[in-house]
Amino acid sequence: MAQYRSKNEDEDDEKLEKACCGFKYTPVEEKRKIFLSDILRDAHERKKHLLDSNHVHPAVEKWFRTMETKNEGRISSKELQQAFEVFQGKHFSDSSCKFVVRLFDLDKNGGLDVKEFESLYYYIRQWLNAFNTYDRDKSGFLDENELDYALKQMDINFSPEFIRFLITKNNPKAKKMALDQYIITCIQIQRFTDEFKNRDVNYSGSINIKYEDFLEMILRCL
Repeated sequence: MAQYRSKNEDEDDEKLEKACCGFKYTPVEEKRKIFLSDILRDAHERKKHLLDSNHVHPAVEKWFRTMETKNEGRISSKELQQAFEVFQGKHFSDSSCKFVVRLFDLDKNGGLDVKEFESLYYYIRQWLNAFNTYDRDKSGFLDENELDYALKQMDINFSPEFIRFLITKNNPKAKKMALDQYIITCIQIQRFTDEFKNRDVNYSGSINIKYEDFLEMILRCL
């Protein structure tokens, strides 16, 4: 049975949750809906709060120092990938790690400092909470039905064919979606949806778009 959890004992994990900015690890079942925009907005607010604060929780800083092998004050996507394997027990792809580093690398120096990493830590925990809830058979992956249900809980309705495409777009032989691909897929869907809504001024569900505008929209979301 696959579980995406740190190897730290539950007691240490609970202490970390209570101490770090009042973060509460709330089961998804306690909420009627999980909106992508809510997760992203919460991540933005938490990121701003953490970056404005001089405090970094000692447990997070200790984990960061364990990953930081070059003593440069920041961790690379490769070091983050290795940390996911050690502490979460699951492989995160190169592209997924590079994506989340770009997302949280606010000073654009190619890596995450300890404060940026702390912000990422809470962000991943939110997605992890949702993923584990929708992974009904506890396989460590989402099949087509589980992914469809997860997206419907976020008020996103796709055809079975498109759900299948989301799962197989990186691996044509895949039948299920791993945690890292779930996170990246959800973030990208939200970004494309926001860009689409900005152009769908009549709320018709369709837009006419010039080629350059189309490319700009795509590049904004990558």
